[in-house]
This record gives sequence, structure tokens and C-alpha cells, in this order.
Amino acid sequence: MKFNTNMPTKLRPYYEDELKNYRTAYQNGHLQTAWQHLERAHILGQRYPFTHNYVHWKMLQFGFRIKSAKEVLGQIPRLLIGG
Repeated sequence: MKFNTNMPTKLRPYYEDELKNYRTAYQNGHLQTAWQHLERAHILGQRYPFTHNYVHWKMLQFGFRIKSAKEVLGQIPRLLIGG
């Protein structure tokens, strides 16, 4: 089994676009859209531990920002065990 630590170069721009779109939507107060971009970034980064954990970190921050105990409590174990 191969352990993929780095996202392939061809996939990375799509992942980065989702994170950029997340930030833009969040800053404009479009929380539902922001979350959808995080979910897509999560799917793109899921096979790669660094990108996968980074999205879980962003999801944890999002949970704190929207004051969602459910989201915060859901993300903490994912970060502790590597997504």
C-alpha cells in the first residue's frame, strides 16, 4: 500500500481554489456556500494526510466561528487521529 503524503500537482489547483472560494464566501457572510467549499476541499484532499488534516483544521475553526459545539466536537477527534 502506498502512503500518499503529497497531493498531485494536477489536483492541487482545484483544492486551493476550493479553499480560496471558502474564504471569499465566508468573508461575504455566505456561510452555507463557505461550508460547501470546505466539503469539496475535504473530498479533494481526503487521500493525502496533510491536505486532509488541514481541511479538518479549517472545519474546526469554522465550527468555532459559527459557535457550533457539534462541529467543534466532531472535528477534534478527527484531528487527533489524523482525519
